[in-house]
Amino acid sequence: MLQPFIFDVLTLGLNASQSIAFFCGDCILPPQWQNPQQNHLIHAGDEKVQNQPHIVILGGGFGGINTALTLPSLPWSEYSIKPKVTVIDRSERFVFLPLLYELCVEDASLDEVAPTFKSLLDGAGSKGYAPLSGLPGFSGALQLFSGKEKEVEDYDGCEATFIQAQVEGIDVLTQQVVISKLGDDGIEFIDYDALVIATGAEISLESIPGAADHALPFYTVEQALKLKRRLALLDTHLKDTKKPVNIAIVGGGYSGVELALNLVDRFGVGNDYVHVCLVHRGKQVLEYATEYNRKTGLDRLKSAGVNVMTTTSVVEVLPCDDDDDYELSLKLRSTSTDNSSVEEDIISLPTTLLLWTAGATPTSDGNKGIRNSILPRDGMGRILTSSTLNVPEYANVFAIGDCSRSKKVPYPGTAQVAIQQATVASWNVFAKLTRDNISGGELGPNLLPFKFLNLGEMMTLGSDDATISTLGGNVELSGPAASWLRRLIYAVRMPTPRQALAAAVDGTGRKLARSAARKTNKPVDWK
Repeated sequence: MLQPFIFDVLTLGLNASQSIAFFCGDCILPPQWQNPQQNHLIHAGDEKVQNQPHIVILGGGFGGINTALTLPSLPWSEYSIKPKVTVIDRSERFVFLPLLYELCVEDASLDEVAPTFKSLLDGAGSKGYAPLSGLPGFSGALQLFSGKEKEVEDYDGCEATFIQAQVEGIDVLTQQVVISKLGDDGIEFIDYDALVIATGAEISLESIPGAADHALPFYTVEQALKLKRRLALLDTHLKDTKKPVNIAIVGGGYSGVELALNLVDRFGVGNDYVHVCLVHRGKQVLEYATEYNRKTGLDRLKSAGVNVMTTTSVVEVLPCDDDDDYELSLKLRSTSTDNSSVEEDIISLPTTLLLWTAGATPTSDGNKGIRNSILPRDGMGRILTSSTLNVPEYANVFAIGDCSRSKKVPYPGTAQVAIQQATVASWNVFAKLTRDNISGGELGPNLLPFKFLNLGEMMTLGSDDATISTLGGNVELSGPAASWLRRLIYAVRMPTPRQALAAAVDGTGRKLARSAARKTNKPVDWK
C-alpha cells in the first residue's frame, strides 16, 4: 500500500510479543523441481568461492533494496567473509511509492521515483561507497548536501547484483530459490546460504466481479503512467464534449485520500464537470492515521467537494451501454445502523474512471512463488517469524515488510516498518552467517530482536499541500510548508546518496516551476 513514512533508525530492544503460533503452508514444490539433475538448470552457487556465502533477497521494495544496500556496509572482513548479495525482482525498477502520483503529473521524474535496480546497486560493496540507508542522525544529510559519499575503508568488495525474474518457489530443505526469467521457458535454481523475503503486498482485484477487467490499481510505475494517459484522455473529453466526468476511488486509506485530493487539485477545485467519489467500506477514512492527519485530511476532502461514501463496499463492476455518458457502473452495498438495527442498500454509481487502492495482499498472483513453499504462514498468507525476523524452523530464512508477521498484532504495512526491519534483518543475516562460520555458531555477534519505532507520517493533499505528524504529535504541520518539507524528507530518504542529491535538486526545481505556473496561470513546460 502507498503508506507515508519519515525516517528510519537502527531499532534495538525487545519485541512486544514473543508468543506466535506457527503452522506449515499447504504448498510444496512440484516433483519435477525437486531433482535438479532432470532439468536444464543454472545453479548460482556453482561458482561460489570459499567463505563467500550467497545472500538472496526476494523483492526490491523498501525492505529488499535497503537490505541489499545495508549488507555490504557490515564488518564482514573481521571474519574473513566476502558475501555475494543477489536481489531478485520481476520488475526492472525500484518504486518510491509515496511519490508515485507526483510521477503521474510530472511533479517528479522517472529516475527520482523509479530508478533501476542496477543503478542503485552500482558500486554497492566497493570502497568509497555507503548507502544512506540505516545511517541514523545527521550523517546521511551531511553526505547529501556535501555531494560526497561516505568513505568506508573496511569495505572488502562484497558483490551486489540484480536478477530480473519471477520467483516460482522456495525449497528450504535444499536451500534453493526457483525462478523463471521473462521470455525463457526454463527455470533456474539459485542456491542461498541466507534468504531474505521482502516481496511486500499487492492489490488484488480477483474477489470482485468485473474489477480486474475495468479497475485501474495504483501501485506500479506502469499503472501510474497508464493513469497519466487516462487523465490526458479525460482532458480531451472535457474539452470536446463538456459532459461531466465521475472518478471513483475505492479505498479510504492513505493512498485513496491522497489520490482523491490530488485529482481534485489537478482538475481544479470547484470544477463543475469533474466529480471525485471516495468509496470506503470502513466507518471512517484514514482510520489508522494520527488524529491530526485524519482531521486535516477530512477537512481537505470536505473543502475539495469529494463525495466520501463510508460503510460502502463494491459488489460488482459492470460496463455501461455504448449510448451512456459513463463507461462503468459500480454496484455498491451501503450499510447503515439505526436503533441497533442494520440496514443494507444496493445502489448504483455511474463512473468514468475507476481507481483501486484497497485490498493489498501478500498472496497476489505476482507473489505466487512465495506461497509455493513450506514456510509457516498466517491466515492472511504472511510468513510467520520470530522477533529476530527469521523463521525458527529455518533460521537462515528471514522475512520483512508486508509479507511477514513477527508478533501477534501485526505491524502496520508502511514503508518505515520495512526500512527499519531491513536494518535489523541485515545485521541478523550478518550475525547468523558469521556465527555459522565460527565454531559451529557458538561464537560471533548476537541476533537482535526487532521493535518498531513509530516516527510519524506524512501525506500529500495536493501539489502544494501536505500534512505531517511526527515525534508523538509534538510536531504537526500542514499546508505549503509541509509540502516542501515532505519532498525534502523524501529526498533524504532515497536509497543512495546519488539518488538523494538528484531528488533534492530535481524536486526543488519542479516545485518552484509549479508554484510559478500557478501564479501566472500558465502550464509548466517540463521540456
